[in-house]
Amino acid sequence: MKVVIEKVVEDKEGYVAVSKESPFYPDGKGGQLGDRGKIGGVNVKKVIQKKDGIYHIVDKKIEPGEHEVWIDERRRKDVAVQHTAQHILSAAFAEVAGIETVSFHMGEEVSTIDLGAAPVLKEVMDEAEELANKIVLENRQVKEHIVERGDVEKFPLRKPLSEKVKGKVRIIEVEGFDFSACGGFHVKNTGEIGLIKIIDCEKVKGSLTRVYYVAGTRALRECRKRVDILKNLTSKLTASVDEIENRIENILEDARKKSSTLDKISEEFAGVLSSELIKSADNLGNISVIFYDGFESVGKYLFKFLGDKENLLIFVKVNGGYEVGSSSINISELIKKINQKIGSKGGGGKNRGRLMTDLKKEKLLELLKDLLK
Repeated sequence: MKVVIEKVVEDKEGYVAVSKESPFYPDGKGGQLGDRGKIGGVNVKKVIQKKDGIYHIVDKKIEPGEHEVWIDERRRKDVAVQHTAQHILSAAFAEVAGIETVSFHMGEEVSTIDLGAAPVLKEVMDEAEELANKIVLENRQVKEHIVERGDVEKFPLRKPLSEKVKGKVRIIEVEGFDFSACGGFHVKNTGEIGLIKIIDCEKVKGSLTRVYYVAGTRALRECRKRVDILKNLTSKLTASVDEIENRIENILEDARKKSSTLDKISEEFAGVLSSELIKSADNLGNISVIFYDGFESVGKYLFKFLGDKENLLIFVKVNGGYEVGSSSINISELIKKINQKIGSKGGGGKNRGRLMTDLKKEKLLELLKDLLK
């Protein structure tokens, strides 16, 4: 195969080789991934179809002219597997529960379909998945029909054809199960798919359910990964697969109890510590400044015991900076002034805020002496 590159330009994505026609399938067309490969020995990273031609994003500069083309057929086969799997899975949801597919997106690792219902019961998910894989195992033919626009009505399309579509129409038939107008890649027999596996779902856009799925070798890799994770967990927790859910639930419950206990201990310790911190505070005129660089679980409770004390400014060390509080100083204004002086970040309200800086206590005290005059 060859392609005639008419011009090459450089932009933020790299070099762009433009042609009027191309054997490379564009990214995003029909919801599927585009082709990858080489043009004249240069790697094609992305393919975009525009009104004035096909834009190939390549990793190195290439000269205009006629070039040999190599297309990654392994990737194209994977795209065909994911795309036909989508047709089958969408048809399965329509068959099982009368739920239509609103949109489809193919990803490099995982693909999704958006169903026009929310929520979708787990039982419906399982039944649709089982039906989809039944169709796969029956190794049904996947046929291509090229028909005139006026003959489309002869086919029981799962989704009505848009009035905007003119001319000849390509219809993909999964033998005796689904008919859909589509311009993308597809397998010749459903058995080539191997397996369709739903791996997750979530509610999106208020009334839709997004279903995440993998098929073919992607499904094999995903199942292998999850089996390995489960095997490691059963080994670390010395539990069988059947016991592991209860074992994890017990561990989480124990962790919740210990966390609650630690929280109570931290609060009690903060109360005891508060009086000691006041005694060792640094005095800047009529303002006493407290710095605490200890356990964050303790530090968060210091504001409970010290936050309403007059003429007191509290700095509690947290990840990336300090939690700051006072009932006598406008914290928002103070942090703004500090930011202006040292280029730090942060902000807050009148009595509480966060200062993002790695400045140590001694340097902060010097700065505060000037700002609190």
